[in-house]
Amino acid sequence: MHLKACFGCTLAVIASFAMGSQCLAFDKAKLDTFLSTNTCKYCDLSEADLSGRDLRGADLENAKLSGAKLSGANLSALPMEKRTKRANLQRANLRGADLTDANLTNAAAAGVYLREADLTGADLSGADLSSANLQDANLTDAKVEGAKLDNAKLCRTIMPDGSKDDSGCVQM
Repeated sequence: MHLKACFGCTLAVIASFAMGSQCLAFDKAKLDTFLSTNTCKYCDLSEADLSGRDLRGADLENAKLSGAKLSGANLSALPMEKRTKRANLQRANLRGADLTDANLTNAAAAGVYLREADLTGADLSGADLSSANLQDANLTDAKVEGAKLDNAKLCRTIMPDGSKDDSGCVQM
């Protein structure tokens, strides 16, 4: 069964290239569901283009968003009548994601995987990035006031002022 599924996927990729269309890494139905419910726990939205979207209060816990385009997306907290619903990016995989100018103010992002992510100009004010992997990430001009970076992995990380932080690199 597994081999049959892999073979079918391989044929779809070959057909996609042959017809010159773009092969998407994510399931369009999952993307549509996320856009209507703002919830996508454990789902795969790798390579999805979510640029400029209002995703305030989104629940993306354990979601795969590697290579996703989130440039200018608003992933900040969603103010509600009596409380604030924080965007939940805990343990999400955002490896290589484009988060240029994204708003992640007060996001709950403990353990988020942001390796090689572009966070240029992003607003991370008040975000909980405890234990986040920021290896090879670009934080140039990012706002980090009040962000929690306890135990975050900083290795070849470009900091907001343009300096490089290698404090979390393993020395051999």
